[in-house]
Amino acid sequence: MNNFFCISLLVAIATVNAGYSGSYGGHEGYGGDGGGHHDISHTVEITKHVPIPVYKHEAVPIPHTIPVPIPKPVAVPVPQPYPVHIKVPQPVAVPVIKTITIPVEKPVPYKVEKEVAYHVEKPVPVPVEKHIPIKIPRPVPVKVPVYKVIYHHSKH
Repeated sequence: MNNFFCISLLVAIATVNAGYSGSYGGHEGYGGDGGGHHDISHTVEITKHVPIPVYKHEAVPIPHTIPVPIPKPVAVPVPQPYPVHIKVPQPVAVPVIKTITIPVEKPVPYKVEKEVAYHVEKPVPVPVEKHIPIKIPRPVPVKVPVYKVIYHHSKH
């Protein structure tokens, strides 16, 4: 409010000064050039209400883009095949594969008789004569029974 009062006072003084200078010839008459002008001075204070627009700063939301980090693919160097120039002889030799059947006789097992000397140990009976003397001190009488058989038949 104090600011408003100072501005209105300055505007009022400027208005009065402009009107005074236009009515009485401006500032040329000062200095006494001998033209017969008389200096008239009086002060008039006028208070006038002058509306001054006061601008208030208000934040207005302005839509703007927000940077969002996007994952970017990482470039990995991959070895790529490259063309190799090879001289090809003309005409081109084409390999020919032939299948040739060869008859093969079937092996038949057969017996081969062959004498091979090989020592085989076998138990062989060997006759051994042994004489063992038995001493008999004297002859012993042996009683031998004698049986007589008599047949009684009518036909004899």
